[in-house]
Amino acid sequence: MAIFFAQNKDPNKLFPGTKWQYTGENKTIRLAKADGSDILKTGGADTLKLTAAQLPAHGHTFSATTSSFDYGTKTTNNAGAHVHKISGISVPIGTGENCLGAVPGQNKFQPTESGGEHVHTVAIGAHVHTVSGTTANIGSGNEINITNAFVTLMCWYRVS
Repeated sequence: MAIFFAQNKDPNKLFPGTKWQYTGENKTIRLAKADGSDILKTGGADTLKLTAAQLPAHGHTFSATTSSFDYGTKTTNNAGAHVHKISGISVPIGTGENCLGAVPGQNKFQPTESGGEHVHTVAIGAHVHTVSGTTANIGSGNEINITNAFVTLMCWYRVS
């Protein structure tokens, strides 16, 4: 027999000649198997810490935009006058032509003309960058146990 009180009462004192067992604090009553094989079994917990393996598989989208900033115009430094050499200029033998100072039948390196001292200017201007995407999935959706703390009982808890 199970008995419940709404006050702090001890049935061992209320009913002389009988013996009752207290189920314990912070427990939920759960009925035992019909054959009584799990009477007084305890288990469960009030709290559970989830892990990533217990979460459903999912991802997170993200999107971001930088603020606008005007980078203006940028100018290179004055690197000085210079020339570049072009290699492999040749004139076939017997043509009698003189191309950029090449001697027929010979390969030469011929310099380009100098551009003098100069700078280059590049306009960058105002612009923003937008970034978006999806993070990788994590989790596998395993079930979690959310059983309340319990003690299994038949419909009584009188021990004698």
